[in-house]
Amino acid sequence: MSKNISRLTKKSYWFYGLGVSYFIIDQLYNQWLQYYYLPPNTEKSLTPLLKPQYLIIAFIFARLIDAVSDPVVGYLSDNSKSKFGKRSFFMMIGGIPLGLLTIMYFYPVKSSQIATLVYLSIVGGLYFTAYTLVAAPYNALIPDLANTKEERLNLSTVQSTFRLIFTGIAMVLPGILIAKLGNGNTEAGIRKTVILLTVLAILGIYLCIFFLKEKDLTAKKEKKRSLSFGNSLKYIFEKEILLYFGGFFFFFSGFNILRGVLTYYLTIVMGRPIAQLTLVSVILFGVAGLFFPITNKWGKKYSYKKILVLDIAFLMVGSFGLLFITKELSKWAYLMFVICGIGLSGSAFIFPQAMLSEISAEISERKKVGLEGFLFGIQGLFLKLSFLVQQVAVSIVIVFGSQKSVTGLKTATDLGVRSTLIVAFILFGISLFFYNLKKED
Repeated sequence: MSKNISRLTKKSYWFYGLGVSYFIIDQLYNQWLQYYYLPPNTEKSLTPLLKPQYLIIAFIFARLIDAVSDPVVGYLSDNSKSKFGKRSFFMMIGGIPLGLLTIMYFYPVKSSQIATLVYLSIVGGLYFTAYTLVAAPYNALIPDLANTKEERLNLSTVQSTFRLIFTGIAMVLPGILIAKLGNGNTEAGIRKTVILLTVLAILGIYLCIFFLKEKDLTAKKEKKRSLSFGNSLKYIFEKEILLYFGGFFFFFSGFNILRGVLTYYLTIVMGRPIAQLTLVSVILFGVAGLFFPITNKWGKKYSYKKILVLDIAFLMVGSFGLLFITKELSKWAYLMFVICGIGLSGSAFIFPQAMLSEISAEISERKKVGLEGFLFGIQGLFLKLSFLVQQVAVSIVIVFGSQKSVTGLKTATDLGVRSTLIVAFILFGISLFFYNLKKED
């Protein structure tokens, strides 16, 4: 590596970390959208807006649009020559639309089931396009900015730390804000909370864009030759890349189910008020954050694969334990959240970005081509497909054993919540299988 390329400064790390504030929006979407459209029978001020099968249709339609946008945006950012920086330009044009579309999710047309379905589908398709414009280029900045494996790991750790903070904000504050801002009206509380937190998320994105100075930091990097979209696509069929994406997809399918069902689990299985979601979130993600320095240190000493396999094993133990919690034994659920939190540190936060950065850096050195944005776009595609798995699985399974409400729609049940946890456990196991086949770093 050329010695005239300066190392990243603390300021660069800080402003890069701020850009992952879009995870506030990610968490709001994952935790509250399904809850808003398909609330549990314990929620008196919300009524189901769509049949589960209609909800699934809307989600699938949006994801089909999303499936095209991820690799396309990644490829375009690899070949961009914008004066703002090839990644920052796409984040700039996607940030404000992402915020507006997030808010629009919670102001649906309610005149009929079909009208609600059409509205949700259209907003969903546009939402994921805007999300991709921000997320795929942002993640591709790791191999762009870093010059060594240590810097790539450190950038991944910084991103994970800020991601945890922003995810924690989106998990902790709604439990408080919805009650206070809604004054007993959950719908009003959710809407005001979404607006407030979305503004915060967009602010972080633009602070990253304008103060990171991407173009200055990457000016001395070696220029790589461009590839056609078809030739870029060929690289994902290398065995190690396929194994990585297989492990990634099944892991996040399980993880999204686990975190997406937390609100249902708290209110139905544990029998606790929704305000206590704050405590659950603090335990789950606080423990993950406490293990970031340990994961970073071990990542420099051992292979990512060894630590990742151990992390997933912790998640499987914690998820399995949650199946046996009752209202009388609800205190033991907190121990299971601690165990899950330990596993999340590397598996959900640090290693996905670090591992793909190493893969893209290796290809870049070996083939002298720029594929960072494209590969992170493919990862974004698999991440969003994992959300689709979560949405479809939860929409179908969460209503197991439910009787139709007065509106003729089903609501979430105890059996349904436990069944979704079984699905998550199985998906973690499949992920472990793929990651275990992958070679060491």
